[in-house]
Amino acid sequence: MIAEIAIGAAIVASVTYAFRTLSAAKRDMRAPEDAPKETPKRAGPRGLRVGDVLLYAETELWLAGMFELDEEGLVARVFRAPGNSAGDWVVQLDAEAEDIAIGRETDEVPDGRVPTELPVRGMRVSLRRRADARVTHAGDNLPPISESAQVVLMGGAGGRTLLVVDFAGAGRLSLDLERVGREMIELLPGGDDDDES
Repeated sequence: MIAEIAIGAAIVASVTYAFRTLSAAKRDMRAPEDAPKETPKRAGPRGLRVGDVLLYAETELWLAGMFELDEEGLVARVFRAPGNSAGDWVVQLDAEAEDIAIGRETDEVPDGRVPTELPVRGMRVSLRRRADARVTHAGDNLPPISESAQVVLMGGAGGRTLLVVDFAGAGRLSLDLERVGREMIELLPGGDDDDES
């Protein structure tokens, strides 16, 4: 009788050990997509999107509307940011939002073809890029726009930037901008970080 109890206990111990070993092996062999996912922390703005709220110089910038200029690649994403003291416009000049500028509309650009050099607020800017771009848009608070535009991007000392967009049949938008470092802009929580831009 004692021998039978000992044999029974040995069988139970063997089955328990085998079950634990098998469970551990299955856990180690789990497919990567089944593994728990960690949400990466943001180091700064990813490609900006309509609805984002940025913090810049203690001012919140709500991106209410956007038009994107594309010429076989991104020329700029231009966001309307109404109702703040920093600037009515936020411009993303690269796909990763490393190069960002903030500013306001200007009337210092003469009518007609934009020259290769211009004085803006007493500082000279010169031509960096001239492009024919396709235009897509989203959101609100945008000026009249069209599906295509001629774009002129000019730059000067101290990060001064001038963006002139002549929408086909819909008028001109001239923006006097200052480039700001990515480290100076914080993307506030609340947007849908899982969506692709």
